[in-house]
Amino acid sequence: MSIEADADAGRPASTGDRNGWLRQAGAFAGRDLRELVRNRAVLFWSLGFPAGFYLLTVAVFIPDGQVPDDAMPTVKAATAIGYGIFGATIVCLNAFGQHLVSDLEDRRYAQFRSLPIHPSADLAGRTVAALSFAFVAFGFVLAVSVATGAAYALRSPAAIPVVLGALALSSVLWLVVALAIAVLVRDARYANIISISVAMVAYFLTGYNGTSPNAFTADPGLLNLIPNSLAARIVVYNLLDASSWGTTGLTPPAMPADPAFLGLLAAYAVVCGLVGVALMRSQVYDRGVLR
Repeated sequence: MSIEADADAGRPASTGDRNGWLRQAGAFAGRDLRELVRNRAVLFWSLGFPAGFYLLTVAVFIPDGQVPDDAMPTVKAATAIGYGIFGATIVCLNAFGQHLVSDLEDRRYAQFRSLPIHPSADLAGRTVAALSFAFVAFGFVLAVSVATGAAYALRSPAAIPVVLGALALSSVLWLVVALAIAVLVRDARYANIISISVAMVAYFLTGYNGTSPNAFTADPGLLNLIPNSLAARIVVYNLLDASSWGTTGLTPPAMPADPAFLGLLAAYAVVCGLVGVALMRSQVYDRGVLR
């Protein structure tokens, strides 16, 4: 471990060797992941809230008889994917942001700035922890959906890495949004309200994360361009039976089958990652963008 024995358990130790960046990132990742899994509020908002919303939706808003019986498993699966992406968004916006705001409020960065810590290692470590928990949140909703009769079908052996990649790449955007909220607000109570509100607005304004194009009021083609809806639709394309797409209202627009759509998510992630590092250096560590 790269955490000094006589220091605060949350403070990564300074190090001068060439592996210092990795050690610092690992220290931040381990610390943040422990905080996430121990926090009951985080567990509720990241796991219980999206899963509960899913159960409410399939019980109240998708009653028996409204959807053909043979299409119901696919409808439930698509609904679960939308809520799974929502859960991952909650992790990135709320859980990630809350912990960062707490560190700022508790003046831990007054200590961190005095150490030769790489701001990018700090951000990378926190990102790894948040993404790991985001995968858990996403998987939890899908597991709950299977218990209600949702059905999934892998398009190919490559479907799983594509799904995980789409989820990770789209999450980077929300992590940077959470970082921006933390920098601007620096108050845990207001940051919590703003983060949850942003996640809810993004979910509903993009047609339930792109899983219900009929609920999207703008050009449906935009659902294959907006990061959170694009990610959800890539997941749907790789995990659901194509024969039911028309019946379940997933199209139009056409599903994002071309690998270029995953490349678009990667481009979004690269740009957001650069912005995140710049914010971390200039606003959190007060070192400027380039120094």
